[in-house]
Amino acid sequence: MIHRYHSNQKAHPPHVFGVAETALCNLTRRLDKINQSIIVSGESGSGKTWNARCLLKYLTTVAVCNPSGFTPSPADCIERRILDSNPILEAFGNASTSRNHNSSRFGKYIQLQFSLGNHVVGASIQTYLLEKTRVVYQCDGARNFHIFYQMLFGANEREMRNWLLGNVLSSDNLNYVPLNHSEDACNQKDKQDFIVTKQAMCNVGLSKSQQQELFKVLSGILHLGNVEFISDDDVTEPCEIDSEKQGVDTSVNAAAQLLGLDVDALTRCLAFRQITASHKRRKSVFMKPCLKDECHTRRDCLAKLLYARVFDWLVGFINGCTMARSWQSYIGLLDVYGFESFSFNSLEQLCINYANEKLQQHFVHNFLKAEQDDCQSEGIPWKFEDFTDNKTCLDIIEGNISIFALMNQQCKLNRHSDPSSFCEFLHDTISSANLSRARMSVTSPAFVVHHYAEKVTYQVDGLIEKNKDGIPAELVDLLRMSSKKFVQQLVDANVTSLQSPSKTKGKKTTSTVVSKFKNSLDSLMATLHETTPHYIRCIKPSLECQPDSFDNVHVINQLRACGVLETIQISATGFPTRMLYSDFLKRYELLIRSEDVKDLDTKSKCAVITNLVLAEADKENKMKSFLFGKTKIFLREGQLDKLEVARLKEFNLSAGVIQIWWRKILATKSKQEAAVVIIQAGFRGWKVREDVKRRHEAARVIQYAMIGYSIRLHQRKLEEQLNEVDSDEFADSDVQECNDEQSQQNNSILTEGILSAVSLDNEPHDSNLSVISSSNGTKEVEDKRDKFTSKGTKEVEDKRDKFTSKDSKEVEDKRDKFTSKDSKEFDDQNKRDVYDTDKKINKIEERENLNNNSRTQVHENGNLNCNSGGRSEGNTIVNIELKKDGDEISQKKSSDEQCGTHKPIASEHQNGRLVEEEPVNQGTTTIINKFVQVATTPAVDIAFGIVLLGLLYHGPVRL
Repeated sequence: MIHRYHSNQKAHPPHVFGVAETALCNLTRRLDKINQSIIVSGESGSGKTWNARCLLKYLTTVAVCNPSGFTPSPADCIERRILDSNPILEAFGNASTSRNHNSSRFGKYIQLQFSLGNHVVGASIQTYLLEKTRVVYQCDGARNFHIFYQMLFGANEREMRNWLLGNVLSSDNLNYVPLNHSEDACNQKDKQDFIVTKQAMCNVGLSKSQQQELFKVLSGILHLGNVEFISDDDVTEPCEIDSEKQGVDTSVNAAAQLLGLDVDALTRCLAFRQITASHKRRKSVFMKPCLKDECHTRRDCLAKLLYARVFDWLVGFINGCTMARSWQSYIGLLDVYGFESFSFNSLEQLCINYANEKLQQHFVHNFLKAEQDDCQSEGIPWKFEDFTDNKTCLDIIEGNISIFALMNQQCKLNRHSDPSSFCEFLHDTISSANLSRARMSVTSPAFVVHHYAEKVTYQVDGLIEKNKDGIPAELVDLLRMSSKKFVQQLVDANVTSLQSPSKTKGKKTTSTVVSKFKNSLDSLMATLHETTPHYIRCIKPSLECQPDSFDNVHVINQLRACGVLETIQISATGFPTRMLYSDFLKRYELLIRSEDVKDLDTKSKCAVITNLVLAEADKENKMKSFLFGKTKIFLREGQLDKLEVARLKEFNLSAGVIQIWWRKILATKSKQEAAVVIIQAGFRGWKVREDVKRRHEAARVIQYAMIGYSIRLHQRKLEEQLNEVDSDEFADSDVQECNDEQSQQNNSILTEGILSAVSLDNEPHDSNLSVISSSNGTKEVEDKRDKFTSKGTKEVEDKRDKFTSKDSKEVEDKRDKFTSKDSKEFDDQNKRDVYDTDKKINKIEERENLNNNSRTQVHENGNLNCNSGGRSEGNTIVNIELKKDGDEISQKKSSDEQCGTHKPIASEHQNGRLVEEEPVNQGTTTIINKFVQVATTPAVDIAFGIVLLGLLYHGPVRL
């Protein structure tokens, strides 16, 4: 059914869901007053509470939103809490009367809060005038609030023991809740409803401990009803607890325990009243014993105070769980107590019927009277209808000289009033056709008020005392001293400030029940005037509250009383929709497709729109579906929907055009992105290839230049060394020639090694050098030192004589030997010479010039640095062996003397390394060692390092 009316409400009969859909559509269209109100009114038992529940269900169902896909959705959680608040409020605020089994004994205004997207985001509840008198008194055929019966018939044994109600059902000794075990069906329903109520409490967020504290307070109220007093004939003696009556002492102790009070403090507060006397600057406070009736009145006052505060605390807790932090608009659902008329009517019925009179006045003013007045002021032809206005009835209830004013005046006197005298004073002061005397059959003082629905007789007895509703200060102080924190929360400073009288500008003002109720109702009316109202009138088919029972007379009386007949006539001939020209044009201007109307005024543009949409349908109708007033356009029922349909079609067409162009843009953008990716890929590939090519070319140029530079540098140094060798004089020319021949052979071999070392085809030499340190062992060092020191001058001279004493024959024999050998022997000889040379180099240890002529330093990274420090007396040769496959590289330094002598051999440790000197021949070994010295200079090592880096990293090499 909800889906049907939400999709197309016009295609279905009138329904409560149709009213809710109309309010939701007005909220969505945002016409005139955005906020909406649905007012549900009718007699007690006509179904207002049930209809309000249906409205709440409809709006929370169709206005949910779950964009994030949560399970359950946030809107469902809000809907669940809003709907769960109904069973709680009905349990604590509804009761059974003689005319209704579930009568609302309070008024509530539920405000459903909507977001900017018209989705339900929260709710708040505002209550009016709880009938707390029902807690302590019920007339015949009525019951107390539902929650008490649910507790007694629905709780289990453990809960009954915790609430100290274990023996209640067996003894039936509860004065506040008269039990009737004969109604088994009703008791079974209370048991089921108690399960629903507890589950609803859990759903709104009430914890188990909070529920237990709540039920303990309610149990304490039930035990308070059993507290009774007895008094002696002596007035000066205080009243005492009636201990002789069964269960009284038990109830006193149970009430004190459940409420966290001291038993003696509780009984003393109920039996004594505090009196404050002030004289000039002196203030005296004393306690006066109360009479028996006064003690019972104070007991009932304490019970009503506790229950009212429990109800208000529940409403505040529910609002804290359901109210939204921010919202844009709202739809209000007003469910108030219906019009009541019983055999005995007191202050509660007077306030309830006064609220219904205010709602009827709101309906008359906003629908009946405002409709005709608006048409008259706008110059619209109108046939005026007669309707009943209840303004005079409201004047005798709330006017300056009215029933409420006289009641408040009696309360200010602060003395006991006589019902008969007040009734006479009322009739003498107020003269109106809506106020009359009671019939003779009514024995007690009473007056009759002619309401819009029917005449109601109100008894004056107890009317003034209920209006005072005074809460003694000592009762409030007693509850504040409770050991229960929950009881202390119920009675706070804000409660007493509203209940107790205050002094303003020297005048004593009393806050009465009717004054507080009137103020709250005026606030509700102001809220309703700011919204667009929608009315639901509930008609009670019969007084029996039984199905299939229809009383024609009773139904006709209700229709006439609430003005439904006049409403039908006005609706048939009236214009329910009225909009200002500016608002109408703002919403429907998009229906004008022609640009020729730009120069027209606002009213003419509105006429163009209505003729375009509604003129075709008016040709078949006798009455025109729209009229133009001075400032507003008037539309009949259903015409606004046609305009909305035309506006929706225009929106759909525009949306289709926008979608077409937007999809085209997206497709073009997608193709452009694909093309851009292809272009970027091609460009990046070309750029990388060019970069690699440039780096390779740069590396080849650098390699070529460095190799050429290294070869030229080596050749230049070799030439210098050869020139120095040629300048030396030897004693024997034959020896010189032999040495030259041997040197040339060694030079050619060394040159080939150097050139092959710097070639790109071979791997660069290992620049890691090592020296023989002192860690090689003391024994080896001493042996080598002895070897060199043991050689004497004789060995040196023998070698020199060997070269000089040879005659020409030996030289020629050697020359013939070399020339006569074939190529194979020559090659073998060359290999042996190279092997001997390498073997001699490997046997030379590291030498360092002691006279700082030439220093060799080995860094930690393995590079060899040669620094010249001073001028040497002779030629110093540093012999270096390349380290390969773990072989040691040794350095030796020898000094040959020009005159065939040698320097003294010295040994010294410098920087942790052993430095020794050894004399070396000036022959072939000297030339080879000089070649090796030049080839292993730091410059060559650095050049080879740069070349290797260039080969490993193909980046730009900047020189």
